[in-house]
Amino acid sequence: MDKICFKLMIIFLTIFRFIFSFDANVDYDKLPVNFEVESVSDIFVPASPDANVSEYPTIIKLCHQENEEDNGKLLVAFEKWGGTYPVYRSDDDGKTWEHISFVKDNFNEGYYNEWMPFLYELPADMGSFSKGTIILAATSILGAGDNISSSTITLYSSTDLGKTWNAFCNVDKAGGIDWGVWEPYFIYEEETGRLFCFYSDDSDPEHSQKLVYKYSTDLVNWSEKYECVACSDPDLRPGMPSVTKMGNGEYFLAYEIVGKDDVPIYYRKTTSLDDWGDVSDCGKVVSATGKRLGSSPYVAWTPAGGECGTLVVVAHHNAKYGSSTGSDMFLSFDYGKTFVPIDNPIPYSHEFTERCGYSPSLFFSEDGSTLYYVNNPDCLGTTYKITMAKIKIS
Repeated sequence: MDKICFKLMIIFLTIFRFIFSFDANVDYDKLPVNFEVESVSDIFVPASPDANVSEYPTIIKLCHQENEEDNGKLLVAFEKWGGTYPVYRSDDDGKTWEHISFVKDNFNEGYYNEWMPFLYELPADMGSFSKGTIILAATSILGAGDNISSSTITLYSSTDLGKTWNAFCNVDKAGGIDWGVWEPYFIYEEETGRLFCFYSDDSDPEHSQKLVYKYSTDLVNWSEKYECVACSDPDLRPGMPSVTKMGNGEYFLAYEIVGKDDVPIYYRKTTSLDDWGDVSDCGKVVSATGKRLGSSPYVAWTPAGGECGTLVVVAHHNAKYGSSTGSDMFLSFDYGKTFVPIDNPIPYSHEFTERCGYSPSLFFSEDGSTLYYVNNPDCLGTTYKITMAKIKIS
């Protein structure tokens, strides 16, 4: 009997270690797909210690340019505390980077650039904007600190590969830090020619925060505002939406929920961007072998990697059962039904209050075989940098 109990205890401890330890991640070479980190390169590194945080990196690889030689160029923008969005470009697939511009709000008088840039390349003509026009969406604010009185989600356009920018439209406008609009994310619906803008909304007195969307066919005139996640508990704060369309026709929406322990990542799925079912339903937790991600998620899908392709979810930290690489990267090979955790390809040390690893971004090449992942890894004391990993998936 004692031997049986001992064996059962060993089995239990083995299972416990696999599920709950930092080492429970699947090795790259044990995945059902080829997952190869080809290179890691720094995009921005301050020349000297700089306490101004650099975060919210956003990346795109151009593929809709009229001049074929311009397709394949990479663009990265990010938030740098101090009022501008730096833009960097690479013409050699991420080996080297050049700073080409700053984006500033020249549309809203008295407002200044502050948070959450998002880059997008138009896949088709929209209104007066030609296919290939580069759009940047971001939040501008009026005031500072405790005196912020207004916020806007403002759009900027560039027709010269990111060298110059012109602000032309506000998608939405609301109040200050507790009543504002934040964190825009675009997705295009090819069947209807509509561009959807998902974002976080504090302006409803019935909800501390909720996820909403508007859509447009010309980038200037936007629909009324619709809810997609407005939790039945009004104190919960779903935010930072990221959405991708998968090969089975479903859309996968990932978001954080502030108000729950360690800000876990939740998700909803739908076959129509116009129909999110019961919006009071907070959704389901993104989970992998007991692990959970937390804060500032980003999601992307590629047909590469098997019958169901590969769904990738990244975030700021592990909300349950930590990570030895700052946060894990979660992969799904069944359209988000299950996930496996792997080590972060851009590892960093993490404290919950640190801005390192905050709001990473993903972008797949047009053929889906290359994943570009950008993040702001180790803070180097008081200095923040922006780094990219180039990953092959097949």
